[in-house]
Amino acid sequence: MSNYVICKQERALKGKILVTIVFVFSVLMLFFGREELWSRILLVVVSSLFFGFSTSYKINSHFENYKLFSVFGLVLFKTKLNLEFPDYVSVFSGSFVQNNDWSTVSAIGTKERHDKYVVRFFKENKKTTLFQSEKYDKALEKAKELSKLLNIEVFDATKS
Repeated sequence: MSNYVICKQERALKGKILVTIVFVFSVLMLFFGREELWSRILLVVVSSLFFGFSTSYKINSHFENYKLFSVFGLVLFKTKLNLEFPDYVSVFSGSFVQNNDWSTVSAIGTKERHDKYVVRFFKENKKTTLFQSEKYDKALEKAKELSKLLNIEVFDATKS
């Protein structure tokens, strides 16, 4: 058994669409553009970094947690993630709003709504969202991994 659990954070749908469009455009520019070759290659490299960028939470058994910033799964850097040790972990379903307030994505619209299954830590009246998925099985499995790692109870609010 591993002594940590990785909870990868999802990018907003509009963000995924915009990054994909920019990436495809940069590849097309590489082959069909008339600009200097170095500038076309630089555009592809930069758009690839944005395309493969992701953030994750790394929760370990000693509860020394980190927020990981990665490109195509390769961790570029990490920062300390300050969380209180939870009383329990919960899985529940709901409709959630995701903000698109960064960069040019906000021009497409600032909010989008999704039905998801969510894994959260609860400490008294405080909650921290760790993981979201459209699939119940994935969310429940992540909650069970965290429960086993930290020796805390899983509360499945979807069954209530």
